[in-house]
Amino acid sequence: MKYDVVVVGSGPAGSVTARFAAEAGAKVLIIERRAEVGVPVLCGEGIGQKVDAFHVLEGTRWIASKMDGARIFSPNGTKVTLAAEYAGSETGYVVYRDIFDQELARGAVKKGARLMLNTRAVGLLKKNGKIAGVQALHLNKTIDIEADVVVGADGVESRIGKWAGIQTTLKPHDLETCAQYTLANVDGTSPYCDFYLGKQIAPGGYVWVFPKGKDTVNVGIGVLASLSDSGKALRLLDKFIASHAELKSGQPLRLLSGADPVAEPIESIRDHLLLVGDAARHVDPITGGGLMLSIEGGKLAGETIGRAVEQQRFDQQFLSEYETKWKGAFGKKLHRNYVVKETLLDMEDKTLDMLADSLKDYKFEEFSTFSLIKALVTKHPSLLVKLTPLMKLARA
Repeated sequence: MKYDVVVVGSGPAGSVTARFAAEAGAKVLIIERRAEVGVPVLCGEGIGQKVDAFHVLEGTRWIASKMDGARIFSPNGTKVTLAAEYAGSETGYVVYRDIFDQELARGAVKKGARLMLNTRAVGLLKKNGKIAGVQALHLNKTIDIEADVVVGADGVESRIGKWAGIQTTLKPHDLETCAQYTLANVDGTSPYCDFYLGKQIAPGGYVWVFPKGKDTVNVGIGVLASLSDSGKALRLLDKFIASHAELKSGQPLRLLSGADPVAEPIESIRDHLLLVGDAARHVDPITGGGLMLSIEGGKLAGETIGRAVEQQRFDQQFLSEYETKWKGAFGKKLHRNYVVKETLLDMEDKTLDMLADSLKDYKFEEFSTFSLIKALVTKHPSLLVKLTPLMKLARA
């Protein structure tokens, strides 16, 4: 088996990378260890409306709800409402993630990529000391898949990256343990995605409530692994649901658990190899959201691979075009938001309550990290020392 590109993982980052590489003329294979693309679901299922600009999804079958904004609740329940025109990437769509992933994979296949299910990468192939493809287990049979470029789209703590010598292991301080119910018999018609903060609610993270239309919602939690223990995320989520009358009557249709990186990105290239999506830690360290970044980064990776195949250049120097472009597109934002995450972790609940109270009636000219910090410093000069470094980052 010989391809220009083998993509390990059929999630959004892998499928979008495959799509744009195939569209550029590359011979592409996607391998997926699961028996069905997008199943089981491993996500809160929210994405910004920016996705529309990438034209990688057809129709609306993947959309559960279209949101008008977001609401943030401080530990004491103070509510800050962000209208859609200000909420940016934190508002948009709640999706059916299984259908969403399948539509992205279908788009890649339509452009010429091949997809193999029940195929798990077990190692990298090497020739003359250089990466030359992957060894995989397909239906209990070992196969060698030769390729000029290997794409690691294999998620948190990527094994593809690790085999290539990239440090992909996450520290507990940079990892969220997550749990989520999809609940029926709950009003799911709210136009807002809700986020709840507080050390007693979700230490180092938050609880989210995402409406999915009619009588269904996603209710999930992320807890910083360094502040957690086995089962803590689910215990706190059950406690949160029990304390909210509008959720108590809900009945679970689905329970998910997993992990989410909230770290800075890592190096994403080697000779003959790229990392995309969660594997490259292209995830917002504040929200833990990575769907939009997976699509944006996947497009850049696929286009770079297309040029590499055209020119038959697969060395790290040539592939560094991808890293340069994703850093230009969202690298500064990820670094800034990591610093914001670290700052928020140091804040006590009473500080968060005070900040929320000062913003609950605030009318922003725009909603951005810079305008938010500027508003906080204006209302609370005592925060100037702590927030000034963030203002500098926000301007960048």
